[in-house]
Amino acid sequence: MDTTNRRQWLKKSLATSAALSLFPLNAFSEINRDHYETDYNSEKNDVRRLLYNENHLGPSKNVEHIIKQVIFRSNRYATFYEYDAKTLKQLIAKQEGLKPENVLLGHGSFEPLLWAATHFGSKGEQIIVPSPTFDVVGLFAKKIGAKVTPVEVDSNFRMNLTEMEARITSETSLLTLCNPNNPTGTVVKTEKLKSFCRLVSDKTTVLIDEAYIHYMNSWRSKSMAPLIAEGKNVLVTRTFSKIYGLAGLRIGFMLGPDSLIAEMEKKFTLGFPGNMPNSLSVASAITSLKDDVFVETSRNNNIEIRNTFYKELDKFGLKYIRSEANFIYFDVKNFKAYKELMWKNKVLLAGGWPTKPNWARVTMGSENDISFLFDKMKGKKWL
Repeated sequence: MDTTNRRQWLKKSLATSAALSLFPLNAFSEINRDHYETDYNSEKNDVRRLLYNENHLGPSKNVEHIIKQVIFRSNRYATFYEYDAKTLKQLIAKQEGLKPENVLLGHGSFEPLLWAATHFGSKGEQIIVPSPTFDVVGLFAKKIGAKVTPVEVDSNFRMNLTEMEARITSETSLLTLCNPNNPTGTVVKTEKLKSFCRLVSDKTTVLIDEAYIHYMNSWRSKSMAPLIAEGKNVLVTRTFSKIYGLAGLRIGFMLGPDSLIAEMEKKFTLGFPGNMPNSLSVASAITSLKDDVFVETSRNNNIEIRNTFYKELDKFGLKYIRSEANFIYFDVKNFKAYKELMWKNKVLLAGGWPTKPNWARVTMGSENDISFLFDKMKGKKWL
């Protein structure tokens, strides 16, 4: 890329990067269009997306194969075939020890989270959220008039369950958690979280966002989904966008009590096929759920990259939080300067949350991505 074009790219990038300095959520609509149109396999267009916590390995080969098989059905809604929404619900329910009636499909977990915000916040109710977190529910609920109460993480960057419980009032309709939490990467110990959910769900509905749970060892034993079978007033959201590598296909789901799921499905989808996830995403999700080898491969690769990242941060003497997800949260001392440095070198990342303005969150990309990032950090006195 010549000097003129690089200056133009940087100028356009910095003009839209203000949103990234606050919440990565804002970047969904504000980020420069050029980033999406880049051919990432081309040496000429070397944008490194360490922003959205995507799986740099991509989807599994089994998914690539099934897409080729079912793409001819793209003119049809995802019904009446072996790869349909009903089949996906049945498979999810079987794996979770639940019933298909406990499963609500959506476009990623983003859509079910928006539905939760609307369902529990449209009448001005109180919604309690951790901070910082991937706060789709809180941000949208505030827009529609809900009373959103953020509770800062504790000194160990973990969700402050004691304080969150203390904030519950008669107006509280929903309390949300994110485990592992985004952007901190921290988790609450399983039994402690289960005890909390059992107790608090008697007072209000509890929603646990488990978008990154697959990156934890023995992840299924650490999910809060079994509480639903116990009859607890608990919702769990998951996505195929992260470890399964299907971010572009927009498929995810919510688990919950059958009566609540039925109410939300009727309210937000009307049972109409046009609002279902598409044929390719449904087939890919079904295939992914049967591919434990790919999940294990992705998890192990992430652990290796994460350990390399820790070692490099140690060399720089930078403070960081050990993560249970596919990103790391660390203190860069001067996030504004760090962001500009990275954007100048076409590295996309997030950070600058209000309570931690100089902390960055970086996705664990490939070894080449991480090596490139740290190479650009060398010699910067403000780090």
